[in-house]
Amino acid sequence: MTFAGSMRAAIALVWIPAGALCLAVAFAASAWAGEPDLVGKIVPPYPKGYTSNTGSCVGSGSDPEQLCARSIVTLDAEDDRTLQLLAAQFVDRVGDEPRWRITDSVPYPALRRDELVAIATCQRDGVDDAGLVAIIDTGVEGASGLDMLPAVRWAVRLDRKTGRFMRVAPGRVRCYNEGSSE
Repeated sequence: MTFAGSMRAAIALVWIPAGALCLAVAFAASAWAGEPDLVGKIVPPYPKGYTSNTGSCVGSGSDPEQLCARSIVTLDAEDDRTLQLLAAQFVDRVGDEPRWRITDSVPYPALRRDELVAIATCQRDGVDDAGLVAIIDTGVEGASGLDMLPAVRWAVRLDRKTGRFMRVAPGRVRCYNEGSSE
């Protein structure tokens, strides 16, 4: 089960016994706290008041059409707060601008002091994987001199076949320290 799927199931288990309509459950689970549910939609354009400020290609092979077949992008509010991470599949181009079909979404994790989200700069079990997203702690002693930082609390991986986010044990993930002294 995917991370988003397990969240949807957990919400459904809470609401169905209370007698709420299944349609209301599906809407509440897929539209994170009133945010747009973009799964299945083609972007850009994004809904009014939203944009994407960060993204990274997640290749599925070495052929040119596979290098950016999927991507991980952020969904950001007008005030630059990141709200969701979106999994996307390349659809086509309009001029120079690529169009993406959103295949999954997860809420952007709440961060603590000295934590950052690393997108596409991580390893799982020592192997680079552009499909990984993890929280890293930049406040650990000696962090500025470390090449890699361990993931803490939360990590997901974009499954290239299904286009869905899958949970990953943070203990298996470490990410390049883009703030290191090198």
